[in-house]
Amino acid sequence: MMGFRKLKGKKYNSIYEYFKDSDKDKRTIAYYIQYRDIDNNPKKIKCDARNKDEALKILNDKKAEIAKDRIAIQKDASLLHQKVMNNNLTLEDVAKLYFPTKTAKTVDMISSGFYSHINPTLGSLKISKIKTDDIKKLSEELKKKPAKRGAQSKAKSDASPLNPRTVKKQISNLRALFNWAIKEGYVDKNPVVIKDIIKVDNNEPGRVMSDDELEKLWNLDEFILKPRLLLFLKACYHTGARPSAVMDIRVKHINFDKGIVHIKAMKQGKPYEARVSKELLDVLKSWISEHELVHDNFIFYPLQLYKKATTDKERIAIKNRSTRYQGYAELLRKIFDIHFNQNIGPYDLAYRVTVYTMRRTAATNVYKRLGIVHAKRFLNHTEIDTTMKYLNIDDDMELVDYGL
Repeated sequence: MMGFRKLKGKKYNSIYEYFKDSDKDKRTIAYYIQYRDIDNNPKKIKCDARNKDEALKILNDKKAEIAKDRIAIQKDASLLHQKVMNNNLTLEDVAKLYFPTKTAKTVDMISSGFYSHINPTLGSLKISKIKTDDIKKLSEELKKKPAKRGAQSKAKSDASPLNPRTVKKQISNLRALFNWAIKEGYVDKNPVVIKDIIKVDNNEPGRVMSDDELEKLWNLDEFILKPRLLLFLKACYHTGARPSAVMDIRVKHINFDKGIVHIKAMKQGKPYEARVSKELLDVLKSWISEHELVHDNFIFYPLQLYKKATTDKERIAIKNRSTRYQGYAELLRKIFDIHFNQNIGPYDLAYRVTVYTMRRTAATNVYKRLGIVHAKRFLNHTEIDTTMKYLNIDDDMELVDYGL
C-alpha cells in the first residue's frame, strides 16, 4: 500500500509526500504537486524533486507558466474580438472560433486536417475575401501534395499524392466551416461550391473488372502473405457491400445455414441481409476456425495488435474490435497500382481499380445475369436511377440500326 501526506506550512500547501505504508518510518519516496490547469481542472502529478523546497520551486514554476498562458489566451481573445468588430477576421481566426463549438468525436481529426492541409494556403487570408477560385487552387495543390502514411511525421519524397477522397473531405469540411461562419455573421456567402471545385461526373460508373482480371486478382502472390486482404476483397465482391460495412461484419452476422450475411446500415439506407455464395461461406468458415473466432468477434479484427498482445484479456478485447479500413485500403492500393493501374493517374477514377471496384464489378455481373431489379437489390439501393449510374453497362448495349 502507498500513502500521501500533505506537508505542513502555508507555502507548502499544495505539496504532498508519497510513502510506502509498509515502511515503519514512513520515509518519503517521492513528491507530488497539486494545481489547477489552464482549464481550471485540479491536477496532482509526480515531480522530479529530491526535497520539499525543490518541489515548491517546481510548483511555483508550473503556476507561473499557466498564468502566462492565461494572459496569452486573454490577449488572443481580445485581439480576436477586435478583429470581429473591425470585420478583419482571417480564415484561421474563424477556425479558432469554430472548432471549439464542435462536439463530434471526429472534431480532432477534422481540426488536424484543416491545420495540415488548408491553413498553410488560406489561413492568413481575410475570410470575407476568399473566393471560389482560391478554393479551386487549394484543391489543385492538395491533389499534388504527397500523402503521409501511417505514423510518418513527413511524407516520403516518392510518396503518392493525397487520396481523392481525402481532398474531397477536406474541401467538404471547409464548406461546413463557412456555413457556420455565415450563421455567425462573419461572412456573407460560402465560396466553397463543391461541384465547381471538384469535378465529379455523376453518370461516370467507374472501372469494372473483366472475368480474366478477376481471376488474376484472386491468384496474386501478395495474398499468400496477407490472406486477410484476399478475404476482405472477396467479402466486398460477394456481398456487394461498401468496404466500411464489410469491416463491421462479426461472426454472429453470418448465417451459414441460410447462406446470408447481415450488413449494417450505410448512408440513408437500412440494414439488410446479403445472400452470398458457398465460395465465400467456405472461406469465412475456414478463417473463423483458424483464428478461433467466437460469436461477438469481428472477422476483420486488428491482427497486428493481436499479435503484440501479452495477456488473454487483451487478446479477447482486440477480437471484439474492428480494424481500420484505411490500413487495408493503403495496402490494397499498392497492390492494385502494381498489377492494374500502371500509368493511370490517381484522379482518373473511371479507369483505376480500387476496393470499390469489387462492388461495381459484382453489381454489373448481377445485372447482366438477372437484370436491373436484382442489381438494385444487390446494391441495397432505394432508386433504380442510382443503380443505373453505378453500373457499367456499355458493353451490354447493342448497336441497332433504327432505319432512320
